[in-house]
Amino acid sequence: MNPAPQQQPPSPLQARAEDAARAAAARKRTLSAMLTSLAIHAILLVAAASLTIMIIAPKPKMMFEGKKSPSLPARKLEHAIRVQQMKKQTRKPQILQRLVTEAPSKVALPEMPQMKTPDIKDMRDTPLVNSRAGSIGGIGSGGGGAGRGLGGGTGYSDTKFFGENVRTRSIAICVDVTKSMVHTKQVVADTLEQAQAMMEKMNVSTKFNLMVFRDGVDSFTPQMVYATKENAQKGFAWLKDAAAAEKGNAPGVGNTPYFAVKRAVEMGAETIFVLSDDKPFLESDPNHVQAMLDYVKDITRQTGGKPVKVNVILFKPNLSRSGLDSQEYYTELAKLTGGKCTIWPPERKQELKQLAISLRGK
Repeated sequence: MNPAPQQQPPSPLQARAEDAARAAAARKRTLSAMLTSLAIHAILLVAAASLTIMIIAPKPKMMFEGKKSPSLPARKLEHAIRVQQMKKQTRKPQILQRLVTEAPSKVALPEMPQMKTPDIKDMRDTPLVNSRAGSIGGIGSGGGGAGRGLGGGTGYSDTKFFGENVRTRSIAICVDVTKSMVHTKQVVADTLEQAQAMMEKMNVSTKFNLMVFRDGVDSFTPQMVYATKENAQKGFAWLKDAAAAEKGNAPGVGNTPYFAVKRAVEMGAETIFVLSDDKPFLESDPNHVQAMLDYVKDITRQTGGKPVKVNVILFKPNLSRSGLDSQEYYTELAKLTGGKCTIWPPERKQELKQLAISLRGK
């Protein structure tokens, strides 16, 4: 039996070749592992980024656009349906056959009688003209009752009185007829001149009245009357006589427009002009100055909420402290009603202003 052949040890060259082969295989395995790891990490990053975007990114808003309905709106459609129903229910007018001839007819209608319309300028003041339907004879109404229903006229007038613009339907002029006003300051002449110019531009459907006062009151008529030419002439003549006779007085001593203003309000005047040269005074009532202010403050309640404007013409006021006091008092009184205090003549206003400056200097 032959013995097994013994294996020869590798030579040095073979040993080095085997070592190089093993090193190359190891490097190849390492590179392959690295590339595989990089590929796996890249896939994981892409997956994570996609998931993040899907979760975090805001969803786009959904917009809905409604298109206009081609059909008619509900109201128009309902209206159209009702129109059609009315057309079906309404009978069509029948066209009647008529005979027409171009030749003149032998039959002629009688002439209509001439009817003359009354001229409003010649009409007297009557409650029926200013009455309302169904109110004839009622208390406080336009048809013969007592109260404000007999007052305001039916039309506005735009005019002027002592330089002040006036827009009203009824006006009352209250004139102070104390001796100093009538004889010394000639208030009647100036009042008549201004009133005539005012009345010429007034609508005849506007109402007016004239009053005189001292410590009482007297009026041209018991009620407001229309501004006709005839009524104006009668009123001016009455004012001359009343001033000459110094009417408008009551028991007691004083000089106040209070009673004139109160009567004008009761008559239904919308605009009141007071002509005086001094503030109110009544010996029987020490608090009369304040009492008149209180009445004017409450004037809208007296009229049932209807505004009344009180204007004051401070006529040739005295160039003294009393004149300045009168100006201050009547300015306050007029403002309470939305009216105005006017000093007449205009140059007297500047004189009072200079007087006030000189008194302050002292």
